[in-house]
Amino acid sequence: MLKNLREKLTKSLDDIEGERLQGRLADLGIQPIAGAPTREQVLLAGEVQGLQVVPRAGSASLEVTLSDGSGRAVAVFTGRKRLGGVDCGRRILIEGVGRTERGRLVVLNPAYTIVE
Repeated sequence: MLKNLREKLTKSLDDIEGERLQGRLADLGIQPIAGAPTREQVLLAGEVQGLQVVPRAGSASLEVTLSDGSGRAVAVFTGRKRLGGVDCGRRILIEGVGRTERGRLVVLNPAYTIVE
């Protein structure tokens, strides 16, 4: 018992948050973001960690950052400034072709489903 308490007290906030997210998304049975292949169709689940409107190719694009506790992915919706119902803390599924861009997994214009 003391060992478990010591482990809990020495964990970083990132570790604690990662475990929370993995537990919250476990019921969906989706592959972890950290293991997602690139240049292939992927189905990812995560909690929205951030929303940002950025210029891309001359028009605004919405970047939605997802985390599942194992890693992060960015869903980019070109020509959009917002998506109804997609807010920080919401769980969503995204489906599309992943690629690596500036060291991060990016899925361009994915299909998405709001889980909760």
